[in-house]
Amino acid sequence: AGIMTEAPSDTCDYQRFAEMLIHLTPQGASVPYNVTYDKDGHVWVASKGGLFKFDAKTKRVLHKRKNPFPKTMAAFCQVIYHEDTIIYTSAECKDGQTAMFFLDLDGTEKHMSIIDGLLLSMVVNSKGDIYICKQPTSDKSSIFTTNFEAPLGWDEVISITGSFYDTLGLVDDDTLMASTVELPKNMFSKQALRLISLGEDEAKETTVFSEAGKEPGKIFFPRSIKRHNEHMIVMDKSGRFLRFTPEGEYVDTVCEIDAYLANGFTLMPSENEVEEGIRALTAMSGIVRDPSNLAICDDWLEVIPLDGKSWKEKKKEIA
Repeated sequence: AGIMTEAPSDTCDYQRFAEMLIHLTPQGASVPYNVTYDKDGHVWVASKGGLFKFDAKTKRVLHKRKNPFPKTMAAFCQVIYHEDTIIYTSAECKDGQTAMFFLDLDGTEKHMSIIDGLLLSMVVNSKGDIYICKQPTSDKSSIFTTNFEAPLGWDEVISITGSFYDTLGLVDDDTLMASTVELPKNMFSKQALRLISLGEDEAKETTVFSEAGKEPGKIFFPRSIKRHNEHMIVMDKSGRFLRFTPEGEYVDTVCEIDAYLANGFTLMPSENEVEEGIRALTAMSGIVRDPSNLAICDDWLEVIPLDGKSWKEKKKEIA
């Protein structure tokens, strides 16, 4: 179920040595899904190869927690920084359960818990509430929550039938933006974005917006949803970074890279946003051509300026 054959990227035909911030493949960080900064400005990458901590300036590996058999690992490993702690999730496909680790910034394990099911997405708000959704095993899908201080049991927040919650984003401490995909999942599944008000008593869906498609304002399997100032940025499998208001209105497309390359992103902390603009540190994985023109699998982190341009336009400028 859910195996989607993906067309090769239409423009990323060469290995992007010049554009890489960090080349992940040589370090063993194969197939990266998510990336986060800690308070020291170091970069943590969750990949099928394991969890890696990098010094963004020297590119050195400061810590690694390697998986011996990356190919057996499930997709969508998560990594989030919260209060001097790295929350990292990892799962083996065949286990049907996910390990959630709470680590000190030197990589020491403080706590570990096991979650039934395979995680798809995770967010943590400023109060330490953790929200997750999982790969569907029936026609019902739920978002669950626990708290960072005592992550012992998971409570169901809200459920949906006939679709599943795929990717979660945090609008604010009391509001989630979630993408949903209609079951059974295939390339033509109906999709939507939903705003969920978390409320004191019970969560409720307040707005359903957008739909599947590659036209402006439509979505094609969102992979990462992040808040930036007054907007929500949704990155999807078509390679577009779409901006919406926190109320769910489409604003613009702030960048378009190649389809299927990017798995997740985090917004870069900016010393000087006026000069630098918004930039996304993006976890990339795909088939590219190496210098001898061989097609290889490559994994890297790249800084993507969300400057309104598409890679296709940039290639035309060079040509």
